Amino acid sequence: MKKPKVGQLLYSLNTGNAARNNEKKLTQVVVKKVGRKYFTCGQEGLPEHCDTQYYIDDWRERTIYSAKSTLYENAQDYRDEKEITEICWRLYRAFEYGRNLLGIELADLRKIDDLLD
Repeated sequence: MKKPKVGQLLYSLNTGNAARNNEKKLTQVVVKKVGRKYFTCGQEGLPEHCDTQYYIDDWRERTIYSAKSTLYENAQDYRDEKEITEICWRLYRAFEYGRNLLGIELADLRKIDDLLD
């Protein structure tokens, strides 16, 4: 991940306990400060105590508890990650406990296996 710049627009997704009783929602945030180890993001018009700090090297939220948000460089990155998760879940459900193996040819299973390696 690239080092963010002050004024750069990023996207924050509420996760963990912040998304427990609420819908996961992608919100636009602005990089307000960039330091040596951390950078700070917040929404326009909200007070400074609502801002969140993230580590520069991997963009993880800086917290002593569980993270409440995940950052994305753009909205497409989030949509891609969501689609990957959905595809993996469908593949897991399709092959769980050996289901659907009778309907798939051995050659097709070999192709799937090659893709996984």
